[in-house]
Amino acid sequence: MMDIKNIEKIKKEILSGAYLKKVGEFFGANMKAFVFALFFVLSGYCVHIWYSYAYNPQWSDEKKAEYLKTKEKEVTFNRKKFQNIVERERQRAEEYDRALEKANDIFRIK
Repeated sequence: MMDIKNIEKIKKEILSGAYLKKVGEFFGANMKAFVFALFFVLSGYCVHIWYSYAYNPQWSDEKKAEYLKTKEKEVTFNRKKFQNIVERERQRAEEYDRALEKANDIFRIK
């Protein structure tokens, strides 16, 4: 069982900031190992997420039915909208083929 004196000593150490200093020294001395371990853990987590979504997808029957329902919709052709787009394209082609008017040379280079 812990003594009250030991508990008081630990409290004083934590409150004085010596505990944080020791933690900082530990991470400062072992920074490369800590960063490598963090990288390894995060890489493993990312691989797990990728595997679960790419190779082991789990959809409920309700979600599968909803997906199939969205794929069954037919495309409707809006003839009026198509004709408007074709007409605008024809007008652009006519504007492109038109000869340009000669503009005044404001800098009088010639």
